Amino acid sequence: NPTTDPANVVQALVYTILDVFDATRDLYQTLRKKEKRDHEQDLRARGYPSSRKIEYVDDYETGGDESIVVDKAAVTRQFEIGFQDVGSQFAVGDAVITQTALQSQIISLQSVVITTFLYGPTSPEPISHHLSSLVAASRAAGTGAVDVLAAQQQRQLGILAPTPRSTRSPAAVRASGAQLPPYPVTATGSASTTLVKSRHEPRSSDEDGHMRHTSFDRRPQLPRTDTESTAFSGPTSYGTSSAPHNLFCLYACDLQRHPSQPLSASITSDPSPYCPYCKRTIHLSPGKSWEIFKEDDGRERCFRIQNRFIVKCHRDGVDGGYTCVLCSNGASVDTICGDVKALVRHIWMDHGAGELELEEDIDEIAEQPVERRDSGLGLGSRRSASVGPSRGKARRGFEKEVETFEIRAPRRGA
Repeated sequence: NPTTDPANVVQALVYTILDVFDATRDLYQTLRKKEKRDHEQDLRARGYPSSRKIEYVDDYETGGDESIVVDKAAVTRQFEIGFQDVGSQFAVGDAVITQTALQSQIISLQSVVITTFLYGPTSPEPISHHLSSLVAASRAAGTGAVDVLAAQQQRQLGILAPTPRSTRSPAAVRASGAQLPPYPVTATGSASTTLVKSRHEPRSSDEDGHMRHTSFDRRPQLPRTDTESTAFSGPTSYGTSSAPHNLFCLYACDLQRHPSQPLSASITSDPSPYCPYCKRTIHLSPGKSWEIFKEDDGRERCFRIQNRFIVKCHRDGVDGGYTCVLCSNGASVDTICGDVKALVRHIWMDHGAGELELEEDIDEIAEQPVERRDSGLGLGSRRSASVGPSRGKARRGFEKEVETFEIRAPRRGA
């Protein structure tokens, strides 16, 4: 960990719980690999021919290690928010109650990790049980730590004299010499590293492996008088924009303000699409899109989420995540998703067909009457090729293969 001032008790405790999240994820991945090996050995023991390759397919709904990453990011983000709003005093803390509560979360999570590490391999319980325990403990610790830090922030803000929001901005904090202490982010294979705020609680603990749901009222934003621009799309005035600057990249704001503006060549033509302004990688494939199915008045409607919608939801930074434009435009809370799959899943879960049909970058399509292999399973993932006319002359050589995120409710009586 970076060196911290001994007086910054809360900061030190936050760094400690972040380290425990890393240990939890490492143990989860180790057990997951063991589960795969055991699965293969069990099949071989039952006579599965050695000449046949066994492919272990992870269940998307579990998403345990991604969930742990998001829990860690949630705590990190809440500490950053508190530090930016309150200043360096937030890292010190205001009462023993905060220290005690954070220590309690650390001890609880450490206890589950140590117990699982010591007794998990010899326990009669299946590995899936221990994986679920780790995910549940991580979720509880993350939620508890976020609540503790948010409560301290509110207490300290109540003590401070009323100050215009602009003078308490991150830039003002840095200008005053109180720099936000960095924390090294563990490299992962996914972009799901950001707190997800949603209007609803998840339906079940296992249904939402890639997203963390926490509700926050949006802070009132003071109107901005400055005008900023991205060098490729003209000025973007945040005094009149409905999208707060701190929620979106400047380029994403430009796309929102100018519906006819096409995507940059760095997104449509580059093998690894990236934002031309903030330079972060956008995890999508040119020419591919997502499809979701919604029940509306007894009939099923199919909506295709275009790449332009994903791009105009992205935030600054490598681990910035994606802010839902639909929530930002029409709700009192903002939804920040860690990766593209989490964003698509949120749209399916929390937004109705009426909202989707009003969004210019989400198209409703007429589904062809084909028989689906996963009909009635509730959650599936598939790819369907050759959508539309021949590939030879289709839209500047883009592939006409559609990445489909097909989600539907189980049929009654199934």
